[in-house]
Amino acid sequence: MHERILIPTDGSPSAEAAARHGIVIAEAFEASVHIISVVDEQARSDRPTEAEAQDAVSTLEELVEQESALSCQLVIEHGRPYEAILSYASENDIDLIVMGTHGRRGLSRVLLGSVTERVIRLSNDPVLAVPPYAMGRERDGYERILIPTDGSPAATAAVDHGLAIAEQVGATVRVLYVIEGETGLPPLGDSLRDEAVEVLEAVAERASEREVTLTTHVQPGTPHEVINNFVSAHGTDLVAMGTHGRSGLRRHLLGSVTERVLRTSDAPVLTVRQDTE
Repeated sequence: MHERILIPTDGSPSAEAAARHGIVIAEAFEASVHIISVVDEQARSDRPTEAEAQDAVSTLEELVEQESALSCQLVIEHGRPYEAILSYASENDIDLIVMGTHGRRGLSRVLLGSVTERVIRLSNDPVLAVPPYAMGRERDGYERILIPTDGSPAATAAVDHGLAIAEQVGATVRVLYVIEGETGLPPLGDSLRDEAVEVLEAVAERASEREVTLTTHVQPGTPHEVINNFVSAHGTDLVAMGTHGRSGLRRHLLGSVTERVLRTSDAPVLTVRQDTE
């Protein structure tokens, strides 16, 4: 499923944090690693110059060599960063893009780096968004994966990717269905509760085809808050979720739940898009 992994870098600590997580997944799938840095001659001075871009990819190449025996390909592109990243991914059959959530400008934790956000919104490939405060959390590998789902096509696609990673790394999986707007769980037999059970049973059936230990959970509340509470309470190493929920939305917009989780999660978030148009 993940044979070719692309890691964009601008030389920031966030890019290095992302690379370390990318190496973990690449090793699990025995994937090749592609490292790209983009020189944007039209941008402000906070974008990498040619020399800085070369230093950035060389630094990550050294990291890959130190941490693994993976093959590594270095690329310097010119143009608008998100466009160059997406173009390279498409032309080289990339299966997964791994990016830091903050670039050279830093930004506060409530904002995503603009390049990362655009790549997530437009990518046909799954994107693993790694927050800078996830640095070092990859050292023990991925042991606990959370997959929120609402039964939508994008959520179902994310289930498959999350289970595939769990199978490869030997992680346990918690699958979470949030009944939005409720202060308590509806009783058994209620249509909302029955729908949640039906969706979770479908995920459990998919997991039974793999050697994955899985538990299912139904909780009431505000979805992004419940998801982030789960991340903290259960020491989650990775969240896998669709970029769009049941409301669909256009492809250039993120679903509100996914966007809020991306902006606030302490764990890396794997986003998977499935066209619902």
